[in-house]
Amino acid sequence: MAQNLALHSIARILILVGGIILLVGAVLQLIATRGFLDLGPTIRTLDIFTSAIIGIVIAAIALFGSTQTKSLVWCIILIVLGYFVGSLGGILIFIGALIGLIATLVKV
Repeated sequence: MAQNLALHSIARILILVGGIILLVGAVLQLIATRGFLDLGPTIRTLDIFTSAIIGIVIAAIALFGSTQTKSLVWCIILIVLGYFVGSLGGILIFIGALIGLIATLVKV
């Protein structure tokens, strides 16, 4: 039981950090500041403004969803959103949600 709590804590931290990175990257992309690291969302079919707005929305959903890592539905939603965004923040959201999904499904 303690292992599941540790995995849920790791998942929560990864999703939280990924959401913060995604939010910062989307805001920087929105104000058109391109740095050395491209932290913004990389949704290839959209322009920069729309991609930044969607990145902010997904970051807000991820920040709220980081508290729901024990829920199977929220883990699946965060996996899909993390895969959809595809930047550094999206990868962290994806990995954190995957760890949360494994911790939810495997009862030790």
